[in-house]
Amino acid sequence: MSREVRFIKMHGTGNDFVMIDSMEERLSLGGEGTAAVCDRHRGIGADGLILIEPSADHDFTMRYYNSDGGEAEMCGNGARCAALFAHRKGIATADMNFDTMAGPVHAVVHGGTVTIDIGDVVDLRMGIKLDDMSYDLHYAVSGVPHAALIHESAKDVPQNEFIELARNVRFHPLFGEKGTNVNLVTPLCEEALYFRTYERGVEAETQACGTGAVAVSVIAARLGLVSSPVECETSGGDILIVEFDPVDDGACACRLTGPAVVSFDGSFFLESYIGV
Repeated sequence: MSREVRFIKMHGTGNDFVMIDSMEERLSLGGEGTAAVCDRHRGIGADGLILIEPSADHDFTMRYYNSDGGEAEMCGNGARCAALFAHRKGIATADMNFDTMAGPVHAVVHGGTVTIDIGDVVDLRMGIKLDDMSYDLHYAVSGVPHAALIHESAKDVPQNEFIELARNVRFHPLFGEKGTNVNLVTPLCEEALYFRTYERGVEAETQACGTGAVAVSVIAARLGLVSSPVECETSGGDILIVEFDPVDDGACACRLTGPAVVSFDGSFFLESYIGV
């Protein structure tokens, strides 16, 4: 029997997601099915897919899948969209707590803007040298791993050059089997920076990355280039606000504020994507 699945398409600063309520009727698409739904030519099209599932301890559980079908620990822009989605569906109040693979998240919905407490930034590593690369690389984990390179004009780097550079870092053995996301960062003043992100699992540059904004803000602060709060301009032209308290190996009390937007809703038949 055909199963029709309702979804809502959302984005947070251009980082787009297929959102599905899986609180009562549980859904499992699998890796291939998820990748097919996220395909921009043959599916709905998205950077990722988010399932909202029950939680034993909090309002719900956010399960996040990249567009390649692989499950990831956390997504900052996705978490803001999940909060607005859950609030509008009546799953949670405007002030909520939910689970992710990276740990619990506290979120507050203010109209179309959402603030999430993203937890700690850990494993901060500065001035990493990779093979014969001439630049210094910095690294931090903000729920998921992020490498960052400081550049005098990240906005002007051609996309093909950024992708080539990012892939050399993303798959480097130093970052383990799962690899890392890669960011190109230009500090603009003490309170602001511009950044671009190559996201693992999407395997492309995306218009924004929430966990990336947090990681690069903490890294730039350690270099003495910015201080909290930081206005992070994304490659899509939006602004994310990052707040944090620096500590020796990263930062604590990290908060991310930015928009969450509903693009459209619709439905699909499960058999169209399972087994494709």
